[in-house]
Amino acid sequence: MENQQPIPVKTDSSTNIQYMTYTAPPSYFQTAPFADYSLVSSSVTGKQSTEVSPEVESALRSLMVAIPSLKFSRSNLITQAGPIKPERIFRPKSVDPIPPPPVKGELVSVIADRQDFNAKEQTFTASGNVTVVYLNSELKGDVVKINLITKDATAVGNVSLKRGDQQIKGSLLAYNYGTSKGSIDQASGFINLNTLTSSQVNRDVGSRSSIINLFGDSNSTSKDISRVGFKADKLLLDGETWTAENLRVTNDPFSPPELEIRSPKATLTRISPTQDRLDAESPTLVFDQGLTLPIPINSIIFDRFERSFPVRLGFDRRDGGGFFYQQNFNALTTPTINFQISPQILLQRGLEGNLLDANILGLSAKLDAILPDSQFLTGRATLSGLNLEKVEDQLRVNIEYSRPVFGDHILVGQYAYRDRLFNGSLGFQDVRNSLGFNVFSPNYTLGDTDINVNYQFGVQYIGADRDRGNSQPIDVASLIRLQGATVLSRSFPLWRGQALPAERETGLKYLPEPITPSLDAFLGVGANYSFYSSGDSQSYISGTVGLTGVFGNFSKPFFDYTKLNVSYTQGLVGGRSPFLFDRIVDTKVITFGIVQQIYGPFRFGAEQSLNPETGRIVDSNYSLQYDRRTYAIVIRYNPVREIGEVVFRISDFNWNDSSSNVTTVTDGVERR
Repeated sequence: MENQQPIPVKTDSSTNIQYMTYTAPPSYFQTAPFADYSLVSSSVTGKQSTEVSPEVESALRSLMVAIPSLKFSRSNLITQAGPIKPERIFRPKSVDPIPPPPVKGELVSVIADRQDFNAKEQTFTASGNVTVVYLNSELKGDVVKINLITKDATAVGNVSLKRGDQQIKGSLLAYNYGTSKGSIDQASGFINLNTLTSSQVNRDVGSRSSIINLFGDSNSTSKDISRVGFKADKLLLDGETWTAENLRVTNDPFSPPELEIRSPKATLTRISPTQDRLDAESPTLVFDQGLTLPIPINSIIFDRFERSFPVRLGFDRRDGGGFFYQQNFNALTTPTINFQISPQILLQRGLEGNLLDANILGLSAKLDAILPDSQFLTGRATLSGLNLEKVEDQLRVNIEYSRPVFGDHILVGQYAYRDRLFNGSLGFQDVRNSLGFNVFSPNYTLGDTDINVNYQFGVQYIGADRDRGNSQPIDVASLIRLQGATVLSRSFPLWRGQALPAERETGLKYLPEPITPSLDAFLGVGANYSFYSSGDSQSYISGTVGLTGVFGNFSKPFFDYTKLNVSYTQGLVGGRSPFLFDRIVDTKVITFGIVQQIYGPFRFGAEQSLNPETGRIVDSNYSLQYDRRTYAIVIRYNPVREIGEVVFRISDFNWNDSSSNVTTVTDGVERR
């Protein structure tokens, strides 16, 4: 190259790779301030790389920084059904046409069979197994060409762009790092959801035992299945916005995939540093490359919130009159606030009564807000009918505020109106009003004993049904309650089997991660004490012993999966609560649960909790589940509570399908 000194070449004897280092003369520091760099060229062809200028190196840095990465903010999803309303479209921040400056002092490396620079045309060309690495980015191709004047860059043949765990491949990359616009032809890649984390507070201190999950092994952490792959005929890049033509998305690591989401056109837009929105035109679900169904979702927002599935078909005899249909809409979504409105059609109430009655319509609303310093605000409201004369008997409201206290504890303040609770043999109870707070500890391990301990304490002002005894009628009382509870537990691994390989016809035949057969024993001790302003008190000490086991690998056609649990709890009560909702009456409980593969992907689950003293079933659950590696369809019903629902679950799309508004009371403690 004209007016430049050759770059000294050194050879690494262990790898036979030639390294060239260059330090610019003082005059370059005014036009190329990032002149300290390292260039690497392959010696496979026996040819040395030509000399390069700092301008080329600076252009490579700018290119690697400018190309936006396809990385979502969180793995939790917001879903919106129906067309996008113009007033609810979030406008992305304006994109500066000049990319941010590269990081000063970081090295850029280029590996290629040949590197050429045309001083007259100001073009740099690297050809033959080209790899450009800068920071956490890697660009590969058969040929990479950069025009320093127009700032156009192209990568042709076996193109690959990788940033961390996110990767995109294609046949042609054309990009202008001055305008931040470009395209990728025949694009494909994946997003590793294991790198997109979210946090959740577990404050379930009132649990009697580690009861079996009847509705499937939904918590997948397998890296083999947690990559969502995509293909597109073309990706158009415009700043932080990606537009895909003929997009196909799948969570199946194998080809052909058993489930795909397809759209003729989709756009991914960066809303904020913590939110990305994917808008799709006429999206469809394609099962096993055949059955195609339209889906009522055309907007998905990746962020820090956990959302409900967009459509819900459920059964609620007490509040909804039976079967109901619910559609979820996101009325407001910002990086820190989400407000969801869910109209309901109470189908069975309408069929059994007057179709023109306002009570066949219901409404649910949910507010989630992230406040500074790890504070959270949540609100829930349901209206089981639109008859304004019965609002007081149809409305339920629950508002919670939480924040860290004492370092690792969580303070939760709560107000509830007509809170709906289920208390074993005493059935459903309504708390008319409740205002107070609880402090929840994290889970601690006592030294090297493997004993887990957690606790909670709090105070509430409660208005609820009071049973005064002596044949006197139940009335509503308002009392102050002071309550504390603690649980100690330990599990004992008894046996571990062998998981099958994570392959299509073995470990991943029906589930998103391989099953490891196991057998465990567990012990638990719980204690709680409640004092009421009426002078009453209630104390309880209980012990639980049980077994839980998984047998089979769920890969054969028949009876290759059995999940069992059995436990026995016995407690000692002192005193009695004046309220019905937290009174302890089931001091002895036997629980038995089973989930059994019937045939292929079908599993049936049942769990019963029985009070052996009265012979009464305290609680009961049944489920029928169709499991595939990428999705599941679940029908579940609780005949004691008379609630149930049909759930469609897509693996790795973390919609929360736990939609019940019922709070369970266990051993006198509410489990929220």
